[in-house]
Amino acid sequence: MNTMRCGVLLAAMLGSVGWGNGLGRAEAAEPFARCPAEAFLVQSNPAQLYGVNLATGFNQDLATDMGTSGKVNAIAFNFQDGYLYAWSHSHGTLARIGSDYQVEPLPMGDIDYGGSFYVGDISLSDNAHYLYHPNGGLYRVPLDPAQADYLQPQTLLAAGSLSIAIFDFAFHPDDGDLYSVDRQGTLWRISPQTLGATALGQVGQSGTFGAVYFDVTGTLYISRNNDGQIFRLDPKAVEPTAEFFAQGPSSSNNDGARCALAPVVDPASQTIDFGDAPDSHGTTLASNGARHQLVAGGPRLGQWVDGEAEAHAFPASDDDADPGTDEDGVAFITAARNGEPLLLSVTTTPGAYLNGWIDFDGDGQFQADEQVISDRASADGSENLLVTVPEQAADQWVWSRFRLSSVAGLGPTGGAPDGEVEDHPLRISRVPIQIHHYPSSSGQATVAFEDNWPAEGDYDFNDVVVRFQTRLESNEQGQALSLMLTGQVVASGAGFHNGLAWRLPGVPVSYLQTHGVWLEINGELQPGVVLESGHDEVVARLSDDLKPWLHPASGCDFYRTVSDCAGSGEFHFRLYLPFAAGIASTKLPDAPFDPFLFAGPGSRSPWFSDNPGRGLEIHLKNQAPTALADSSLWGQHQDASQPGTGRYYQAAKGQPWVILVPDRWRYPKERVDIGQAYPGFADFAQSLGQQGSDWFLNRNAQVQHLYPE
Repeated sequence: MNTMRCGVLLAAMLGSVGWGNGLGRAEAAEPFARCPAEAFLVQSNPAQLYGVNLATGFNQDLATDMGTSGKVNAIAFNFQDGYLYAWSHSHGTLARIGSDYQVEPLPMGDIDYGGSFYVGDISLSDNAHYLYHPNGGLYRVPLDPAQADYLQPQTLLAAGSLSIAIFDFAFHPDDGDLYSVDRQGTLWRISPQTLGATALGQVGQSGTFGAVYFDVTGTLYISRNNDGQIFRLDPKAVEPTAEFFAQGPSSSNNDGARCALAPVVDPASQTIDFGDAPDSHGTTLASNGARHQLVAGGPRLGQWVDGEAEAHAFPASDDDADPGTDEDGVAFITAARNGEPLLLSVTTTPGAYLNGWIDFDGDGQFQADEQVISDRASADGSENLLVTVPEQAADQWVWSRFRLSSVAGLGPTGGAPDGEVEDHPLRISRVPIQIHHYPSSSGQATVAFEDNWPAEGDYDFNDVVVRFQTRLESNEQGQALSLMLTGQVVASGAGFHNGLAWRLPGVPVSYLQTHGVWLEINGELQPGVVLESGHDEVVARLSDDLKPWLHPASGCDFYRTVSDCAGSGEFHFRLYLPFAAGIASTKLPDAPFDPFLFAGPGSRSPWFSDNPGRGLEIHLKNQAPTALADSSLWGQHQDASQPGTGRYYQAAKGQPWVILVPDRWRYPKERVDIGQAYPGFADFAQSLGQQGSDWFLNRNAQVQHLYPE
């Protein structure tokens, strides 16, 4: 940029150019007081005027009534006198628009073309409005009232001599040429001196670009009508490429103007929120960094946010020096380890979309495959979310970025008309670990319940059927790191309502990092407390009632226990228990630990006149219950438990109410006794497991009695 223009620009920014009032309304049609950083956008029929922040796409109404009954096009800002000029369709002439935003038709002389114009801009050097129409030619209209040729159009190119499908153009602030992008995406340069037009190459975007602007650096901005997207490009580049810059308003009728000697962001502005990661991630305006217009009542991440005119990229981050002032919307709850889920807390206002990225490979950029949250509808307050750290993630400090806006589909860079961005550093650790699965790394075990306890059931063992796997991680020193329990309820032939829980017998709650415990059902983190109170040991409640999750098919009583009665709904779960430092894995019991049912809401008639409540528990044979079990239920109906001798949850002949199979076991159909479906089960039970240990395999089953899968 040349020195003279720098001085003029500085004077304009300091308000020393005495044009008149600012962007507010005035009593009379006075000029604008300064060279505004905001762009003007005129849309609709009759015309309406908007102010647009090109950096964010935020727009606000300036005038819904411009004093005209028709459209306004070819709008341009005149740096010489501080007015807007445009072609008024209703008046059929050039018009002036002052700070009152009203159209004032001008007594322009005759012009060779009899139609209207929708392409125009004002030269920065000779105080003239240039009008163009593909079918009408190119014209120059002088705007200096002190000159004899004031408002007398001059034909520069006659109709037919230049036919380019453009919808707006703009003067470059330095070279004095006009630039635009046509419908096919070709960048054009038009010289008012030589009257030649040069195609400069494809910019990679196509469409109707009805608003074209320059800023003081010579960066060109083009706004597409149909979707409102604003792109920026360097017209002097060898291969000029349009880069998405911000999301603006869309319209079928679109025309724009701005003072080309103003920066795209007013240096005095404090109304934009930028990120603060290192600039390689796209942080500063020059790098098209993530930024959001701070709108009163707009979407927010956390409680605090601060505005700035430019990003303070790390290590100059303002929020890094005082984290409490801004970055309070996202918090990492658990440590980030390779191949492990990462739990984070997000605090948002509702009605917006949340997007997030983590630079897992540590290359200093947010890639498409590093997006961890995509257009998630924001909650009203705090919620916990899970993301998975890839196995190959870098063992180092990396950066993350989270963006909230009413606009969906935001990327890691570019502007947004509202919302907020937060950048957070994150340490990813590659800890050498040992993994122990039950029953195996690729298999699942099955636990199947009869829920009539303490009364004898029908022994089809399909009242509740759960398939699951446990994954215990420990470090090289044998210290437990975490336990993951994954599984799903595959059948519910129960008439009763049952809750499902899992216990780690003898493991104190103090062994856990309780703030990092989480439960996920059907891919959604569950709010509330997972660990049940009233215990000295770890008891996790997966559900207080399974029935609402599982829906039998129409005309069916049960879920997936009768042929042609598969139903709908599902109950897939993941339970994560992180251990405190220094807990030896040898202090933990063997998997599968203690899965059990407890009484849910509703009747358990005919065995109980009143619901027995949480105290009714159903465990594996000879598994002692939890501290909340009701001891008065021992020995009722067919139960033959003898707690004093360690005998629990079995009938007089040793029959259990729960069985555990270390395989993806196929369970019997409704009302089919397990002995009928698996003839070897009786020998296995009577021999206390010494015979027929493979009774549960498909080859030993009467397949016709099994539920088809």
